[in-house]
Order: sequence, then structure tokens, then C-alpha cells
Amino acid sequence: MNPQQSSTTTPPQPPPAWVGYPHRAGERISIPVTFSLLGPGSRWTGLHTEVALWRYAPTGDSADESARRPRLLMIHGFRGDHHGMQLIVDALPDFEVLVPDLPGFGQTPPVRGASGRRVEHSVDLYAGLVARLSQQLDLGADDVLMGHSFGTTIASAHIAKHQRQWAGLVLSAPISDGVFSGPMLAGASAVELYYRLTRVLPERCANALLRSAAILGLTNLTMIVEADPAVQSYVRDQHRQFFGSYADRQTLWEAYWASSRHTVADYAQDLHLPVALLPGTQDQLSTRTGRRRLRAALPQGHMEMIRGAGHLLHYEKPAQLARAMRRFLRAL
Repeated sequence: MNPQQSSTTTPPQPPPAWVGYPHRAGERISIPVTFSLLGPGSRWTGLHTEVALWRYAPTGDSADESARRPRLLMIHGFRGDHHGMQLIVDALPDFEVLVPDLPGFGQTPPVRGASGRRVEHSVDLYAGLVARLSQQLDLGADDVLMGHSFGTTIASAHIAKHQRQWAGLVLSAPISDGVFSGPMLAGASAVELYYRLTRVLPERCANALLRSAAILGLTNLTMIVEADPAVQSYVRDQHRQFFGSYADRQTLWEAYWASSRHTVADYAQDLHLPVALLPGTQDQLSTRTGRRRLRAALPQGHMEMIRGAGHLLHYEKPAQLARAMRRFLRAL
């Protein structure tokens, strides 16, 4: 794995009551990653960054018991970082879990070219990074890849384009529908206008708007489904702390563009492995028709709905999501 440095994350803290599992502190590992993109329209060599990754060791098992379980690599969503996966990690204490910050978010800097030149942060770039990172982590046919939201598109693109062997793929809140049509068109158009505006404003004003408390409030209002005040407070606090942890507005724009122009459905026919689709029953960024169409397009797809959750099911229903994952993992 060749880590460059290690340290622990925040010390143990009281777990949210709705999770039902103790908090797991991860070990931070810095991993220099160099890779290439040589597909149609993308010919970059010497791409590099230093990935900040958190490793969560399994608890309560013998080494032999842990060794029989797959390791889990989790890919977070747009404008998130490893913190967004914490409650799912907590609810899977007997699994070794690895969670990187994607380039341009959290503690991982944007990817640069061999000469230090910036490069576009596309789905292909993120998929290529996951391919190289998983190789350096020695992950493969006995292990499972998981993505949440935009992370589902990245994970699917990685498997479809790089043909790396995994035991299975878990897609939490999968991006099954294009957002610029149907019932999501109006909201998607408003979001597009918002991000376009931040491109033309002076940088200081743009960053103020991107990290605006009012915008965060609107996001929370439209995305939180859970009525429990404790859950609502937790989600708001997570967004307040980490939604603004992007590296620069250009990388953020590129990631937004990638997340809004691609879906898991783009890669479904090339996903020749067991795939678990785990959407919330009230997911605001997918439709019933889109989810069913995606399930039908997957050669080995399985769908289990997480009741009472929207797109933020990783915050609202982490224990239920983890139970669905366990059922899928046992069947592999």
C-alpha cells in the first residue's frame, strides 16, 4: 500500500442514537497515486495526486474471521468527503473499510499532470484514479466496491472501463436518471444556474456563494426527509462542516459537470458482476421508472429499497443501509 504517513482521525465520540453502533476512529493514510488516461479523447500520462484515505480496522473479531470477509472500498458523493461515509462505517464494525477523499475534496488535492498542469476532473479521471488506488491497496476479486450518489457513477465507470475484478458492487442512492428531464428538470436547471454564476463572479464572491449558509439551508430543506430533529440537526451540522471543503471553484465546477451529465445507466450493460442498488424510497434525485430501468439493464442487478429515506440515506438510515449491504455480501 506504500502509505506515506499515518495518524488517527478524531477521537471516539458518542454515536448518534439512530445508528446503534459505536463510533469507529480511522487511521489516516497518505498514498501518492500516479496514473494515466489513454482512452478516446483522454490522453494524459503522469497524472498524480496524494490521496488522503482512512482505514477502519475491523473490531471484535479474530484475525481469521476478519480475513474471510471482503474489504470494502467506499467512494463518497459530490461535495462530500470521507466523513459522509462515517455512519455506514460505524454500522459495519466487523469489516475492514477504506474511504478516500476524492481529488479536489476534503484532504486530497486536485489531480495534476506530469508538468504540474491542471487537468479536467471528469468521470473518466475519477474512475482512473479509483483503478490505480485499488491496485495499490491490493483490492480485487475478494473485495467489494461501494459508491454513494456521484460515487455510484464513478464506481460504475471504473468497473466498466477498467475491467478490474471485484466480488460485488454496492450502489447507495444510485444515480439512475438524467436530471435535465422530467420532474427533476426545474430543480436541476436552478442548480446549473447557481454553479454557472459562481464561474463568472470574482473568486472571493464565488466562494462566499458556494459556501453560503442560505444555500446550505435551502439544500437541507429540499433534501432532508427524516422528521427526527436529532437526525436533521446532524445532517445540517455535517453539511456546515464539510460541504465547503472543496479545493477550488474550477475543480468543483468540473466535478459538478461530471456528476450532472452522467448516470450509472451509462455503464450498466458493462457491469458483469453482482450489483446491489440501494435507493431510498423517497430519493429526490431518481424516479421509480429510472430505478426499474436501471435494475433491468444490469446483468446481475438486485434492488432493495431503504424505507423512509431520501437521497441522504447515508445520514438518515445508515443502520438500515448497512443491513441491506450485509444481506448482499452474504449472498456473494
